[in-house]
Amino acid sequence: MADYELSGAYVDAVLRSLRSSPHFSAIKEKLAPHVLAMVNNPWSETWHPALHLEAVGEAAIAAIGAPAFEELAYGAVKDRFGPIVLPMLKSTLASSNRSPAAILSKLESVVQVAMKGITVTWKADGPQEGLLQVSYPRPVAAHVEGSWRGVLRYVFEVTQATGRVERSRHSPDGAVLQYFVSW
Repeated sequence: MADYELSGAYVDAVLRSLRSSPHFSAIKEKLAPHVLAMVNNPWSETWHPALHLEAVGEAAIAAIGAPAFEELAYGAVKDRFGPIVLPMLKSTLASSNRSPAAILSKLESVVQVAMKGITVTWKADGPQEGLLQVSYPRPVAAHVEGSWRGVLRYVFEVTQATGRVERSRHSPDGAVLQYFVSW
């Protein structure tokens, strides 16, 4: 089965927040040896199988809860990838149209620094709303939906828009996430 991959830098960013958690030892105890090897050295590979970080996410949610994990994902995007992707979006952010749609339409190329093997599409449904769809080569863990909420929160923050996810949907086959957003 095809899989998607996550960069060592992204894995490290997520783990940085988890390492400061008082639950980190308990999280590590729940991990298989091959996943624990990635946790102990996220820089051992340039790209890691996504299943490994999904396993970390499941163990983390069991220990700290879904809202805390979503906050962790947001922090990883903001603190680690913000400095990388903001220069890529400089012309978009400098334009008079600082709309979230301007960034969401370019999101697939932006997330390639952290993920490969996924497809991200944006479809505007009006000047201040639309659908972000993330397609994976296989079903993904339910908590991945929360990770994308963190990405969307960051997009709204950098565009200074008061945005929100109106609703989200995890497809029945588990391989597509959809976010209906407005601002």
